[in-house]
Amino acid sequence: MIKLKQLLFEMTDAEFKSITNKIQLGNFRYIGAGDNGRVYQINGEDKVFKITTSKDEIEVARQIANKIAEYSTFIPVYYVGDLKGLDTNYKDAFIMANAENLIPSVKRKIDRVVDKFKEYAYDQGGEVSLFDFIDNADTAQFDPAILNFIEALQADVEKLNIPEFDLDLDFKSDNIMMWNGKMVMVDW
Repeated sequence: MIKLKQLLFEMTDAEFKSITNKIQLGNFRYIGAGDNGRVYQINGEDKVFKITTSKDEIEVARQIANKIAEYSTFIPVYYVGDLKGLDTNYKDAFIMANAENLIPSVKRKIDRVVDKFKEYAYDQGGEVSLFDFIDNADTAQFDPAILNFIEALQADVEKLNIPEFDLDLDFKSDNIMMWNGKMVMVDW
């Protein structure tokens, strides 16, 4: 059964056509890039699209697409596939909700966790996940809101059931933003 909350966050066919038409007409602007792709704001919309070369990133986007109520720690993804009209070397793209930057104090709190995680990973000799670190860390040194986000993220990562995704997760403050009043991963 489809929940009303789920329907409220899905993109209608008319919205999708409007957005893809804007993309085809070049009615968007560049807002950022990462290791594997570029992100563009669609003019007049509260949506962005990302073009990427990462098959792993697309795999996650496909799994979370239109499952906003199920995956609370990832930015909502509405569409994954080819966006016709883009003249790029990128083969895959996805349309997702637009998010806001973290406030600097929250960004610093996440950076503190990341720095401690890197120290832990180094001490352990490499391949450990953020979640292994949190399970073994003195968590009293971290903000409870950040810990709650990481706990929810762990549950979402486990639901994805992608082998070793917990080890590959790109957890850093640049990849976390605010959407609908909560922290979400916008890059993974």
